[in-house]
Amino acid sequence: MDFRLSTLLLAFCVLGFLTMRAEPIWPQEPLAVNEAPSEVLPQDPSQEISVGPDKIDDALIRERLADVYQEIPALAHIQIDVNAGVIRLAGNTISKEAHQQALELAKRTEGVVSVTDDITQKRDIGNRLSVVQDKLITHLNEFISLIPLLIIAIIVFLLFWLFASFLSRWRTPYKKITSNVFLQSLLRQTVRGLILFIGFIVMLEILDATALLGTIVGVAGVMGLAVGFALRDTVENYIASILLSLRQPFRPHDHIVLENYEGLVMKLTSRATILMTLDGNHVRIPNSTVYKGIILNYSRNPKRRFTFEVGIDTAVDIEAARQLAVETLRQTPGVISDPPIRCAVEKLGDSNVVLQIQAWTTQDQFDYRKVKSAAIRDVKEAFDLANYEMPEPIYRLKVQGLSQLDGLADLEQVQPKKEAPQSPTAQSKPAADVSKDNHITEQISKEKNSHKNNEVDLLDS
Repeated sequence: MDFRLSTLLLAFCVLGFLTMRAEPIWPQEPLAVNEAPSEVLPQDPSQEISVGPDKIDDALIRERLADVYQEIPALAHIQIDVNAGVIRLAGNTISKEAHQQALELAKRTEGVVSVTDDITQKRDIGNRLSVVQDKLITHLNEFISLIPLLIIAIIVFLLFWLFASFLSRWRTPYKKITSNVFLQSLLRQTVRGLILFIGFIVMLEILDATALLGTIVGVAGVMGLAVGFALRDTVENYIASILLSLRQPFRPHDHIVLENYEGLVMKLTSRATILMTLDGNHVRIPNSTVYKGIILNYSRNPKRRFTFEVGIDTAVDIEAARQLAVETLRQTPGVISDPPIRCAVEKLGDSNVVLQIQAWTTQDQFDYRKVKSAAIRDVKEAFDLANYEMPEPIYRLKVQGLSQLDGLADLEQVQPKKEAPQSPTAQSKPAADVSKDNHITEQISKEKNSHKNNEVDLLDS
């Protein structure tokens, strides 16, 4: 890629140098027809035509213009006729450029009032090919004379290129500036590009073609604008990667919810954020979406609250049930006392009272789902041992028009109550397993250590 870029830049330099070295074919100053200074006749028709002693003789105009045409091979055969300052040009030229040159020279001759164009162009193939051949030979000679200077310019640019490569491989200074891998790579590429640009400027100075830089910058600006529109999403993701690597909104193995996807963070690349869901699947989310999206991070705060509800019969003492639930959760493994455990009446159901229980655990030591499962199990068993019934739905039926019921207006049908099952005693109950589950983390670590995935992680460990 670097060799192609160098070749392209070299071609631009040669073309610009040849363009800079090309001299104008005809003089830029007005052509004088006598030695004495006189006023040049302006080309603006609104100006007055001289009729006094300053009037220039037609013969002098014709002689001066003919001398000029004779010095230019392409215009040597043009016929000139001057009458009262009006020039009539006839004959033929071999190219359109020679035709325009003849007209420009005639208009800029001192004392000319107007120019009549009767020139025709030759269509002879031989003459055209001869002109092209002469131009090619001229350009070839100029290029051959340029070769020594071109070699020196290339050598200088290669020295800059080697120096830039050395600085881009020297990682120590960049590590002192920032510990972020992505920013280190960005700084290396920036320094390398800056040194190459300076080398390119020096090469143009050696070739005396610095005016070509403006053309290159203009073309690069137009191309950059077009590429920017075409690769808008790619550029947006790249910029978002830089901002995310600076902000670090999450760390490796953090448990987050992003764009309706829940999982553990695997890595942040230069294009996307990779998650491993709780089912073990990979999700790649573009960094532009991550930067603009809402991130729910469960791992940033190690303490996490869980909530569940339990229903009790309306005849049960609510305060006693609340105290029993709190005391039971205090004995549950994984449940912490700070923040405190809370149990409150959530609502009155159709046939029961609903209690809402809230407790906290630490995710860095215990598994959140296991602790919540153990808490629900312990509360249920404690209520069973205390004969706190958790009733099933009860339906009341009103039946009318049945004479055989001896005047009863309605019947109440209630589902039979089930006796509470015998729960094991505290001594025989097995201890709940609330240890932290690391199988997803182990899969992520195993995949990072494999050789299949070589994308650089932009997150700090």
